[in-house]
Amino acid sequence: MPRILPAFLFAVLCLTVRAEDKPLWLVVGKPGLVEAVEPLAAKRKAEGFRTVISTKSVAEALRDASPTTSSFLLLVGDDEPGKETEAWSLPAKRLPLYRWQEHQPRQYASDWVWGDLDGNGWPDIPVGRIPARSRQEASVVVEKILEFEGRPPSQSDLLLPVWGGAPGYGGVVDAVAGVMLVNMVGTLTPKWCQPWLMSADTRLATCGWPPDQPASFAARMREGGFLFSLMGHGSQRAFHGMYHEGTAIEFTAECAQKEMSSGPAVAPLLIYACDCGDFTDSSPCLAESLLLMRGGPVAVIAATTVSHPMPNYLSGVSFLRTVGQGEERLGKLWLRVQYQAQKSRDILAEKILLDSEGNLGTPLDLRLLKRDNLFEYAVLGDPATRLKVPRKAEIALEKTSSGWHWKAKRPSGNARIEVGLRSPTPPVAVAGQLPKEAEARKAFQAANDRFAFVPLQSPGANVPWEGTVDKEGTLRVVITGTGVFQAAAVELKKEETPQ
Repeated sequence: MPRILPAFLFAVLCLTVRAEDKPLWLVVGKPGLVEAVEPLAAKRKAEGFRTVISTKSVAEALRDASPTTSSFLLLVGDDEPGKETEAWSLPAKRLPLYRWQEHQPRQYASDWVWGDLDGNGWPDIPVGRIPARSRQEASVVVEKILEFEGRPPSQSDLLLPVWGGAPGYGGVVDAVAGVMLVNMVGTLTPKWCQPWLMSADTRLATCGWPPDQPASFAARMREGGFLFSLMGHGSQRAFHGMYHEGTAIEFTAECAQKEMSSGPAVAPLLIYACDCGDFTDSSPCLAESLLLMRGGPVAVIAATTVSHPMPNYLSGVSFLRTVGQGEERLGKLWLRVQYQAQKSRDILAEKILLDSEGNLGTPLDLRLLKRDNLFEYAVLGDPATRLKVPRKAEIALEKTSSGWHWKAKRPSGNARIEVGLRSPTPPVAVAGQLPKEAEARKAFQAANDRFAFVPLQSPGANVPWEGTVDKEGTLRVVITGTGVFQAAAVELKKEETPQ
């Protein structure tokens, strides 16, 4: 008996330690709202999280839960100055804004300050918000998350649609921005990714017919993607693409309504633009409106105030480089993107962009612009949302007289493989001015077709996973099945003959 008691105590101690070592998923909100999150809490618990739902203040809930760097914080409630007594009120913190124009606000709302656990000026954990004012609104977002995470992945989850708006600064910035976007998306994204690109430069085929752009992007989101991104100028309720014949081409909640009024929910949306994530107004901002649509994005990342183009550029480059590094949770991915952006420099871009919107009489301090960029972007949705990220497939390649012979490793269980080849030819530019409507649409389709992987004959279930390709390009294999989502891509390029 004396031996049994110590063993029992040791077992209890081990269980306690293991529980404390679990990553924390902490929800903070008001009674009447947080109850809507309980189905999602059950899922997070099944995934191995230590789940805590609190109706205390955010500071008290953080202190009681003792979060570590593996934690996630989800706030449930909205923020509107002067409405602090409302049952849904859950105010964000306010930070002073480093301004470069006189009319800009002096402070902005930030949820990510709560993620700075040690007070050193860097968020340690991801923070998200469901900006609900009713239990019904909170339930819509929870239903979307459960639906999105429960859907089996497919090839459509390897798409990366990007819409780049017009800089509007004139001179060299406008002249090179469109070409830079095409090159960046084409070279920085992972090889298994299939970009879909829309730009504001009317000299490029990727512009298409400008009036089509808002509806085209909404339809593209409905067709699937790993993440979606808007890059350009914005306001609280609109992303600005460009001007065409004196008319503003903008993406608004009304534009998205046709495609997103009903489910299923689509992948997260990242908006690099001013104010689109400012959830502190009496009317919903663009990010809120899209999040609360039943068929809209499962989460939206957007700025709560004006955002400067220089740190946005660095963050955008970091985003394109980071999406293929295997991070499965949205908040962790965004945290990694922003950390890399904070540490990066681009001297040429600084010369072009740092003073593109002016200053208040003294040279701008990039360090302070980066600081605001880190804290002003809000994640609307659950930061622990699991993305459709493929794990790396194992593929071997051998050059033969017949071309390139490839072999892929078959995972255990029931799985299928899909093989495709992308042409090495990049999207083409349209010389001169914007073509007529029909020609512009045709050129746009052709430009994005060049990013596509043309299906090849894929091996069946009972034969070896291998084959031979006799053309140059990018060979991609995608493996799907129960609990399986893998992808890999390799370049097929003939060796150049020495001169």
